[in-house]
Amino acid sequence: MRARNLVNVAGVAIHPTSVQLAAQEVLAASQEDRGRLFVLVNAHSAALRRRSSEYAAVLAGDPRCVTCLPDGSSVTIAARLLGWGPIGRCPGPDLLEAVCAGAATSGVPVFLLGGEPGVADQLSEALKRRHPGLMIAGAVSPPFGDWPEETSRQLVETVRSSGARILFMGVSAPKQEIWAYEHLEELGMPVVCVGAAFDFNSGRKPRAPKWVRRIGMEWLFRLLTEPRRLWRRYLVGNALFMWDVVRYGRRPAPAPK
Repeated sequence: MRARNLVNVAGVAIHPTSVQLAAQEVLAASQEDRGRLFVLVNAHSAALRRRSSEYAAVLAGDPRCVTCLPDGSSVTIAARLLGWGPIGRCPGPDLLEAVCAGAATSGVPVFLLGGEPGVADQLSEALKRRHPGLMIAGAVSPPFGDWPEETSRQLVETVRSSGARILFMGVSAPKQEIWAYEHLEELGMPVVCVGAAFDFNSGRKPRAPKWVRRIGMEWLFRLLTEPRRLWRRYLVGNALFMWDVVRYGRRPAPAPK
């Protein structure tokens, strides 16, 4: 995933990839003694840049330490319409499973940080059942709301002292990305922000059937199952995303700041 392969979708520099290629990148990064952030970009998260300058700065980060992956079908469709061609797709739940499969084989310990109380533990048990030999160095469901400096310091220390080489975060965007970006140097490991994958992969919430995912309608399945919580995210967020797609057009990928 070299910088020259970046494509501009709605003002975000996206790395064309697949689930397996992205998983290989994460596992390779786990062997380096430095932080690297993997952000999954969909229409909602791309539109969030409008409300958060901190999040916009994360997405515009140096591609040597921030890798933006195509998550939602809206991003891949927009890329095709802009003439970039196929850029692949890397949904969070699939990336989580692929990285854990590789980590189990190569003996790389992972840490789970996110979810409502008990969800991280449920996810830990589910992943260990599906991937025998997987080493879960820790599973923590952090407090809700903003994390004061002391809480952040304790979380960083907990992750660092666990011996983990990969951190998965299952906190809502943009909180997870902003926090990880701010503490990337202290963490010294790849951080993969997978958000709601904690709920899906733990079995807490149902994921769309495979045929629904294949036709790019997973977002609609989620909207129908949680309309009161997600209607604004998808209806307003998708509209803002499409406006940005038109506004930015087929410009070269934005340079890192």
